[in-house]
Amino acid sequence: MTVYASEADVISAIRIKIENAGHFAKVGFFSDEQGVETLERLAVFRAAIAMEDSEPVINSVCDIGTDTDRGIRYRGSKVEPTEAGEVRYLFFEAKINPFEEK
Repeated sequence: MTVYASEADVISAIRIKIENAGHFAKVGFFSDEQGVETLERLAVFRAAIAMEDSEPVINSVCDIGTDTDRGIRYRGSKVEPTEAGEVRYLFFEAKINPFEEK
């Protein structure tokens, strides 16, 4: 399983996967947690896409784990209303260890 050295590496991989599906997404860090006596933390990332025609994006990112040696996992989505219409947030998780060798 791939462990990433930085959040930026994960954000880039998620963005590329979504762009390869022909869509644009705003991708960013969402939250993290770290266990006791470990250098790794489990980070959650969120990508915002338009709700309209979003199912093809979901279908294209659900296998992101195979592209990243299971280093990034798709964890689901949530729809929320905004002033501009509905937005679908996609959630991903990955392990981050800043001491990981690239």
